[in-house]
Amino acid sequence: MTDLQTVRAAQQDLAAYLATDRRVNGVGITSGTDGYAIKVNVVSAQDRPDLPTVFKGVPVEVAVVGKIKAVGSRS
Repeated sequence: MTDLQTVRAAQQDLAAYLATDRRVNGVGITSGTDGYAIKVNVVSAQDRPDLPTVFKGVPVEVAVVGKIKAVGSRS
């Protein structure tokens, strides 16, 4: 299992690499029974970027979440 500090560093590097890709909504960290992983949220399963299954020794999971839009604030 990879330690959280290593996972955070890998997540930041992958997020920086994908920062301009409009098909990606966000890059975060998730945990499961096998430890930590990087989670990449994408807009579409059909038009997703080519992502590694492991990045810098950390597993990468992909979730299709659709397009995210800002919602007006409530006062």
